[in-house]
Amino acid sequence: MPWQVDKYEKLINNKQPVYFDVDDFEEIIDHYLFQGSYQESLQVADYACGVHPSSIPLILKKAQLLATFNKEERALELLSTVENLEPGNQDVFLTKGAIFSQMRDYEQAIAEYNKAVYDSDEPDYLYCSIAIEYENLGSFDKTLEYLGKALEVNPDNDLAIYEAAYCFDLLSLTEEGITFFQRLIDRNPYSTEAWFNLGVSYINAGLYEKALEALEYSLAINYEHEHSWFHKGYTLSLLNRHNEAIGAYKESIAIDETDAMKHYYIGECHEKLDDYYHARQWYLKSVQIDPDMADAWVGMAVCENETGSPEEAVKYLEKGLTIDPDNVNYLCLMANTCFSMGEHQKAVDAYEKAIESDPGDEETWFEYAEALLKVNKQELAQEVMSRGLETLPDHSNMLYGMAAVLFLSGKTTNGTFCLEEACNKNPEGLGNIMTRFPKLAGNHSFMEVADRLIP
Repeated sequence: MPWQVDKYEKLINNKQPVYFDVDDFEEIIDHYLFQGSYQESLQVADYACGVHPSSIPLILKKAQLLATFNKEERALELLSTVENLEPGNQDVFLTKGAIFSQMRDYEQAIAEYNKAVYDSDEPDYLYCSIAIEYENLGSFDKTLEYLGKALEVNPDNDLAIYEAAYCFDLLSLTEEGITFFQRLIDRNPYSTEAWFNLGVSYINAGLYEKALEALEYSLAINYEHEHSWFHKGYTLSLLNRHNEAIGAYKESIAIDETDAMKHYYIGECHEKLDDYYHARQWYLKSVQIDPDMADAWVGMAVCENETGSPEEAVKYLEKGLTIDPDNVNYLCLMANTCFSMGEHQKAVDAYEKAIESDPGDEETWFEYAEALLKVNKQELAQEVMSRGLETLPDHSNMLYGMAAVLFLSGKTTNGTFCLEEACNKNPEGLGNIMTRFPKLAGNHSFMEVADRLIP
């Protein structure tokens, strides 16, 4: 504890007069601030201003503390007093800017920050503050303009780089983002963050080889850049280079092993390599770090299904659904797992919950009907497709699905009618439905109608 604080508390406890110079009062105020004792800080600031009524640093501290207690109007009154005494005081502009931002008066905040730019030692950070206020206003063009100004002053301003990346991602301006970061690299070719964000922009554009190259440059500049290793792993996995992706993810974990998602992605890579043993181990590490990582619980369920243990898979799926009960993919996987175990009612319940969660998901209706056909529940499959067609009447694929289910259930007349209607709406869908229901190729009635309908 600073000696000033010790002396202050003794004087207060003994109800003696308190006097310190301005610097010592600031030390006491800052001590209570660092301790999180904001009320004590304000009390000291108020008292100190009474002792030194013309001290600008103390008035500024008091104004900042008043704003903390949502007394913005009183804080602004104090700041106006200081501004009258020192019209060009930068700290006043900065404090007023922060208070106006807190009050959601973003335009006035911008005006105050602009006053502070001219004599600032670090104008790039002020440009960032202005950019963020424009972001609050939804004026993203102005946001990017001021972030560009910040990077012209200081190409290494990481805050400006990340804010720019956020804006390009938010607005889906992928090509503009690529151009922006390329220009930044032209000015500052050794910027790790610029290369990294160029790589992310290439990922968003689907240009994975270019992304990989940019991320390699980022790592050449800073081998310990954890985000670059992670995104390199992600890019390699998108290129189906899963073994290499695992290596990159492990480099990321070596820098920071506390992120459950990294362990999950390594598990996913092993799963795609059909290495279910190691996939399960990495998924397990993921949930040990974050028990709410639903995807990892479901990943373990997939591994158990693939290795012939559907009962264990159901246990993991139940954990995943406890965390994310309306996830359609989890519900469909639960349904298929239950069908494989012969627990048909539980499977139907899971599919019904999936339909309830997202009735507009065409894929779920198809999966549901297919699963019912596999267990010889043709009537129920027809009912499901009929409901799906009512829900999505403008989806020609649903009409094809209805036709397929009818033909596979032996309802040739009705199936023919649906197939003709589907072909009239979308002739190109016929091949897709045959791929979806391969048994149709062996259905003589269907093939006769299909041959007649194909131009």
